[in-house]
Amino acid sequence: MTDYLSLVGRGTAGFRDVFAPGSPMLAEDADTVYMAGFHGSTSHLQWRIWIPPGAKCLQATLYTYASPPESKILMRMHQPPAGGLAAVTAENAAAVDLTHVFTPLLQGIEVPCYTPAGAGAVKLSDGRMDSPVVTATGAWLYINALQTPGAQIFQLDARLTVDKAQYMEWYDHATWDDQGNPLPGVRGPAPTPAPINEQYVLGRLQELDMIARLAALCKAGDDAELIAAAKESGLWAALLKFTK
Repeated sequence: MTDYLSLVGRGTAGFRDVFAPGSPMLAEDADTVYMAGFHGSTSHLQWRIWIPPGAKCLQATLYTYASPPESKILMRMHQPPAGGLAAVTAENAAAVDLTHVFTPLLQGIEVPCYTPAGAGAVKLSDGRMDSPVVTATGAWLYINALQTPGAQIFQLDARLTVDKAQYMEWYDHATWDDQGNPLPGVRGPAPTPAPINEQYVLGRLQELDMIARLAALCKAGDDAELIAAAKESGLWAALLKFTK
């Protein structure tokens, strides 16, 4: 793990001071705090980002030079990914929902990210700002750039949105390593699951571009008719499970 550098603001150490309550690097509003990490051109290809309790979403991009070869990245929570180049393909990376990337990561799955030669950027996570809290325990997210053009990272950007009350509670009890970066193990309050109701299901189906096809299948003229037909046919139970 010592090969992984920590992305902390514009440096690699001192999280305790950089993102202390009241620090100009810790933007905040009534109920949310925002933190960002940035690193410019580097040949170091192994990085980690601290994900505190109360995290809602991560937006992260790894920029590369726009030249061959293709870029292959693996991510994993809690510990570095073990997979090699063969673990990342265009097909398995395309199957990852980057708006909900914490879902597989928190299950211990190694998440692949891929772009073809010349693309110039690899999206690592595209979380939504209005997402509910997804983490109850702080942990490092490990990012291994297995292959990039010129074995270089042109730029690494990460922006994290966190519940303010949970972050403050965690910070007050956090433990730190000799570089002032967090040590795992301090828990926050358990997150409240997002309600799985009719509007939530319709919203997820809209994101997946499935509304029109299901409406045609159920001969429904609007959302209310679609819901009624799905419940009557027994399809609703499958949709609830599918959209969780």
